[in-house]
Amino acid sequence: SSGFTLSEAGLLIPERVKGFDRLILPIKGLTQNRGFEECQKRFKCWKYAEDLDQSVPTHDRDPQNGTYAIWVRDRVEADEELKSKSANDLKEENVKGITLLERMLLEIKYHKESGKHLDLKNVTLCSGSRRSDGDVPGACWGGGKFYVYWDYSSSRFASLRSREAVTL
Repeated sequence: SSGFTLSEAGLLIPERVKGFDRLILPIKGLTQNRGFEECQKRFKCWKYAEDLDQSVPTHDRDPQNGTYAIWVRDRVEADEELKSKSANDLKEENVKGITLLERMLLEIKYHKESGKHLDLKNVTLCSGSRRSDGDVPGACWGGGKFYVYWDYSSSRFASLRSREAVTL
């Protein structure tokens, strides 16, 4: 849908869709490296690359272009509706997936509110982001750490699931 509301600050917020109850607001200029640093301040973390901004340069949405808002489902595990679908499948089906930065912000927000973590059994495929080689970052909690790593854009597993994003 192309519906939206205008916040007091002038930010366009996508119309809320039933079941999508978690609002994420990446603010202008926020980088993946900064998002990961914020995670590290709160809990143990591991990432596959020293510089995430350099390693994952392409995104469907990017706060370098200004603050924006998306809605995602408010749940611990990534979307079961999207299990066993690769990033390539999702792109073909026009499913807008969460970006790596959005996933880190979701982890921070959930941890702040609950003291707990997301994706304890599964992995969020951050299908809204791409590495320079076309592969896709993923994120999960395991072994007492928040992990950021990658999968092939063609990878399909029941435990690898994107999180759908409602955008403008």
